[in-house]
Amino acid sequence: MKSKTKFSKKLLPTLNGTGQGYFTQPTISNKQIIFVCENDLWQVPLEGGRAQRLTSSRSETHSPVYSPNGQWIACCTMEEGEHDVYLMESSGGPLQRLTWLNSVTHIVSWSHDGQYIWFRSTHQAVHSRGSDAWIFRVSINGGPVERLPYGPAMTVDLQVNGKKGVVLGRNTLSNSRWKRYRGGMAGEIWVDKNNSGNFKRLFRDLQGNPVSPFWLRERLWFVSDHEGVGNLFSCTPEGGRLRQETFQKEYYVRFPATDGKALIYHVGGELWTLDPEENSGPERETQIPIGWHSTKTRLQRRFFYGDEYWEETMIHPQGHEVALTARGKLFSMPFWEQAVRQHGIRDGVRYRMPCWLPNGKLAAISDAPLKKNKTKKLSAMEEQLDVFGSTPTEFPDCSHRLPPGRMQEIAVSPRFQHLALTTSRMELFLINAETGRISKLDDSKIREISDPVFSPDGRWLAYTKHLSLELTAIFLLDLKPSANGKRIKAKDPVQITQPVRYDFSPAFDPEGRWLYFLSSRIYNPIWDTVQTGTSFSRSMKPYLLTLKKDSPNPFEALPHAPGGQETGGTPAGDSSHETQDSNNSTTKQSKDSKKVALEIDLDGIAERIVEFPVSEGVYKQIIGLPNKVIFTEFPLSGALHDLEAEDNQDKDEGILWVYDFEKQEAETIAENVGIVQTSVPDESENSSRTMLYSSGDLLRALEAGVSVPEDTKTEKQHSRKSGWLDLRRIRISVQYQEEWAQMFQETWRLQKEFFWTEDLSGVDWKRVYQRYARLLPRIGSRSELSDLIWEMQGELGTSHAYEYGGDYPYSPRYPVGCLGADLVFDSKQKSWIFQKIYSGDIWKPNEHSPLAEPGVSVEEGERLLAVGGVPVDEHKTPGELLVHQAGQIVPLSVGQGTSKKKQVKGPKGQVSSVKNFEDDARQVLVKTLSGEQEVRYREWVRENIKTVDSLTGGRVGYLHIPDMSTHGIAEFHRGYLAQVDREGLIVDVRYNAGGMVSPLILEKLAHRHLGFDVPRWGTPESYPYHTLRGHLIVIANQFTGSDGDMFTTSFRQLQLGQLVGKRTWGGVIGIDGRYQLVDGTTTTQPQYSIWFHHAGWSVENHGVDPDIQVEDTPQSYINNEDPQLERTVKEMLRLLKEKPVLSVNYSPSPRRLLPE
Repeated sequence: MKSKTKFSKKLLPTLNGTGQGYFTQPTISNKQIIFVCENDLWQVPLEGGRAQRLTSSRSETHSPVYSPNGQWIACCTMEEGEHDVYLMESSGGPLQRLTWLNSVTHIVSWSHDGQYIWFRSTHQAVHSRGSDAWIFRVSINGGPVERLPYGPAMTVDLQVNGKKGVVLGRNTLSNSRWKRYRGGMAGEIWVDKNNSGNFKRLFRDLQGNPVSPFWLRERLWFVSDHEGVGNLFSCTPEGGRLRQETFQKEYYVRFPATDGKALIYHVGGELWTLDPEENSGPERETQIPIGWHSTKTRLQRRFFYGDEYWEETMIHPQGHEVALTARGKLFSMPFWEQAVRQHGIRDGVRYRMPCWLPNGKLAAISDAPLKKNKTKKLSAMEEQLDVFGSTPTEFPDCSHRLPPGRMQEIAVSPRFQHLALTTSRMELFLINAETGRISKLDDSKIREISDPVFSPDGRWLAYTKHLSLELTAIFLLDLKPSANGKRIKAKDPVQITQPVRYDFSPAFDPEGRWLYFLSSRIYNPIWDTVQTGTSFSRSMKPYLLTLKKDSPNPFEALPHAPGGQETGGTPAGDSSHETQDSNNSTTKQSKDSKKVALEIDLDGIAERIVEFPVSEGVYKQIIGLPNKVIFTEFPLSGALHDLEAEDNQDKDEGILWVYDFEKQEAETIAENVGIVQTSVPDESENSSRTMLYSSGDLLRALEAGVSVPEDTKTEKQHSRKSGWLDLRRIRISVQYQEEWAQMFQETWRLQKEFFWTEDLSGVDWKRVYQRYARLLPRIGSRSELSDLIWEMQGELGTSHAYEYGGDYPYSPRYPVGCLGADLVFDSKQKSWIFQKIYSGDIWKPNEHSPLAEPGVSVEEGERLLAVGGVPVDEHKTPGELLVHQAGQIVPLSVGQGTSKKKQVKGPKGQVSSVKNFEDDARQVLVKTLSGEQEVRYREWVRENIKTVDSLTGGRVGYLHIPDMSTHGIAEFHRGYLAQVDREGLIVDVRYNAGGMVSPLILEKLAHRHLGFDVPRWGTPESYPYHTLRGHLIVIANQFTGSDGDMFTTSFRQLQLGQLVGKRTWGGVIGIDGRYQLVDGTTTTQPQYSIWFHHAGWSVENHGVDPDIQVEDTPQSYINNEDPQLERTVKEMLRLLKEKPVLSVNYSPSPRRLLPE
C-alpha cells in the first residue's frame, strides 16, 4: 500500500514578519520540490519544512525542470547576459551553460532517458514577439540544438511507462494574465496518441482557455477557466470524461508539475499539492507548509543618481534653481552652488508635477498619507496637493484636496498663489495653494484641455481646447482676481482663434502686447516620391494675436533715417511705447507693463492674427521673452526603426530658435533640445531671464534667448559657463518594499481612472485590490511584482492591460554574434555546414547575412571550420565562440573539403575517418549581426511571393503586413505598389502585431478602379493611380491582433474580399502608454474600445471569424506545408475562373476631323 505524505501543520518562522515568499514555478521529483522565489531556485521536501536556497543569481532564473531521475535541474537564466539553457545538479552547484541562442524563453521538459532537455525558443523565428517560438532540444552535454518539427508551440509532454502519447500545447503558457480570455489565441491542446505524427485537437468548443497540458498516468491534465477561475481538469487522451481536479475560488492555479506520483502547483503565491489517486474534491488539496528564511537581498536599500531617473522639472521664478522629481521623490537644486534638498516623505510616496509658487514655496501632486504614520484607506486612495516651505521637511506645510480625476498639466500664476490644473476628466480648475479653494473654470466634452498659461499679471488664463476631434482653438479666460488673489470672479471663457486645424501652445508676451501660439494651418503639399500622393508634414508656424485693437503688425519695421537707430518693429501708434525715444529701456517697459493690469480688447481678437516670418515646419513650444520670443522646431525623419516615438517631438532633437523683434530676424541658438522652460521674475527683478532645457538625459540652464556656448556635454563641463547641470548631485535612496507597494497602488489607481467604462465592465475593482494587495508582503523581487501586477490587471478580462519595463537587477549583456544562416552539424563528417544563408535585403546594412557580402561570398554547403582561429566541433559550437561578438568583425575559417581523409576521436575514444576540410580552408572577415529575425522574415516573404507566383502563373500578387505600425505600412507599400497590376492580390496579416495604421491600408485597398490613362506609347495606367482591378483575399490567424483585428473585421464590413485562416486574437481596446511608474515601468489602461456597425462590441475577447477556416496542424509543419496559403491560392484561382479580370477592350478612339 502506498505511503501517504504527511504535512506539518506548523509553519516555520521567517524573516521580516511576512510569513512566506512568493513561491512560483515548482518542479518535483521523488518528494523533493524545487521552486522559484526571489529570482532564485529553492528546494523543499514535499511534506514541507525549511526551504534551502540553491542559487544566488544576479539575474532572473526561471522555469526549472527536474530530470527524470532527479539528478539534474534544467533552467533558464541570464547569468552570461542572454536567456539560455543552463544545467545544474539538483542538490546545488555551479550552473553550466548548454546553449548560445540569445532567445530561450522557457524550459519545457526532458526526454524520457534524461539525455535531452526540451525548451522553447525564438531561435530562427521569422516573426517578432514570440508568436512563432518553437520547441528545441539540446543534449545535457551541450552541442548542437535541434528544432522539433511540430511548429510554433509553448509546451510538449510525452507519456511515460511505455505509453507513446504526445501532447502539444499552443498558446498554453498562462491564462492568468488575461483572465476569462475567449479569443482566437486561446490555448490549443493537440494530442498524438501513438507518436505517429498525426495530431488531433481537443476541446475546440470549450468556452475557456486551456493551458499547461501534461500527462499524469492514463489521463491528460490541464488548467482551464471555463468554470470561471483557472483550475486543474483532466480527461482521457481523446478528450472524454472531463473532470475537475482542483477547486480554487480566488486565485488561478498556475505552473502545475508532476513526477508521475505527486502533483504540485502555484496558487496566490503559495505551493499546493494533491494526491491524484484520491477522489476529486476540494478536501484533497493541501497547501505545502514552507519554512522560508531569506536575507531578502533584493529588498535591500539601493542608491541611484538623479541623471538616471529625473522625470519632471520646473525652474524657479528667479532663475537660479530647479525643482524636479526623480524616481517619484521631490528635490530642489540650486544650479551649481549649495546643497540639493529633498522634500517630503522619503519612501513609499510619489511626488509629481513640481512647481514653485510666487511666495517661494514648493508645491507638488502627491499620494502621501495626510498624517504621519497613517496608511490611506482604499476609499481615500487618491492624490492631493502638498505645499512645502523652502526648508526641507518630511511633511508639507499644508495639503489640499484636488478635483476629481488625475491631474494632467499644471501652470503657476506669476503673481498670485494660483495653480491652473487640467484633469483626465477633461476639466480645467484653479486652486488657491494657500487656502485650498477650488474653482472650476471650463470643461470639454471631446478631449482633455491642455497648455494652460497665465498672463504676466496673473489676471488672464489662456489654454488649448478642442472644438471637435479635428479642431483645437486657443481660449482666454478673465479670472478677475481680487487684489490679494484670495478670490476670483472668473468670466466665461472666450475662444480667441479660428483654427484651420490645430491651434495650441499659447504664450503671453511679458510686456502684454501679444499672445503667441503655434498653429497647424498650412496646407502646402509635399509630393510622395514612391507613389502618387501628398502629405502635409510641415503644416505649422508660430503666430501672434495683438491684444489691443490699435496695435499694428510688429513685423513691419518703422521708417528711420540712414545711420539712425532702427525701430525694430515697435508698433506705431501703440501708446505704451510713445516714450521710447526719451526712455529706450526694454527693461523699464517690461516693469511698467507688469505694474498695470493687462487689458485685452476681445472684440475681433481672432482677426488680429499675424504670422511669423519663418518657414513652416513641425513646432512644439513657444515662449515669450522681453522683445524676443523663442520656439522649438523638430526635424522630419523616418520612423521605421523608432517604434516608440510618433515623431521627433518625442525625442530631444529639436532646434531652439529665437526671434528678435528689434533685429527683425530669427536665429538658431541651440540644437538637440527637448522641453524648454524660462523663469518668470516679478516686477522687482530685472528683465534677464533664465531658460532651462532638456537634451536627452541632461538639463542645461542659460540666459534665455541667447546663443548657447559650444560644449561637448561631458560630465567635467558641468559648470555655470557651459550651463550643464550635474544631476548626479541628486542622490536617491530606494526602499524597494515601500516603492513596490506604491507602484502597485498607482497601477490600480490608473486603471480605476482610465478604464474605458466607469464600472470597469462590472469588475469589483476594490475587491480585486484587496485580493492581490494581501500578497504584497510576499514579494521579494521586481519580477515577482510584475507577475502580481499582471495577475491583478488580468482580472479586468480585457485586452491591452500591460505592464513592462522597470528597474530589474542589472545583468551585463554579452549577445551572440549572428551570421544570418542555418548551421547544421554533420554527425558523419563531424563538421558544421552552412545549410541556408539568408541574403535579406543585401543593400541594407545589418539586414542581410554578412556571409553574402561582396568579397566574402560564402556559399551554402560550405563548412565552418573555425571562429577566431578556434576550431568548431560537436561540443565547441559556433554560438559559444560568437558570444560577446554581436556587431563585431570576426575572422572565420571556411572550406569545401577535398577527397583526403583524416582520423578523429569520438567522445568515448573511438577513432573514425572523416573528410578533411582544412586543405582548402580560406579565411574571411565578417561583421556579425545582433539578430537574425529581419533577414529571416525577408526570406519568408520572398518565398511566399515565389510560391504564389508559381501556383498562379504570375497572375496573383502576395504581400505580408507584419504589424499596423511603421514596419507594417512600409511592408504594405513595398509589396502593394510592386504588384498592384496583378489580377488578384493576397494580403497576409498572419502574425500581425497591431498598431494604428489599418485605416490607411484599408483606404488604399478600397479604392475603386474607374478607368485607364491611355498614352500613345507605353502601357495604360490605372485611374485612380495604384488601384487594384482584381480580387482581394486576406489571410489571418490567431496571432493577428489589436489593429490587425480591426483591419480584418473592417475588411469584411467593406466587402473587399474573403477572409481565410483562423479566428484572430480579439483585442481591440486601445491604449496610449502615457503613464510610467517611478522605476520606469509602463502600465497601460484599456481606454479606447472600438464599436463596429456590423459587429458592435463583439470583436473584443472573441476575434474575427474567417470566411474559410483553415487549421495549421502540427502535421502541416512536419510536412513543411502552409495549408492556409495554399487554400488561399486555391480560392483565388476559383475566383479568377468564375469572375475573370478581363483585358480591356477600349472603344474606338474619337475622331477629330477637320470640317470640309
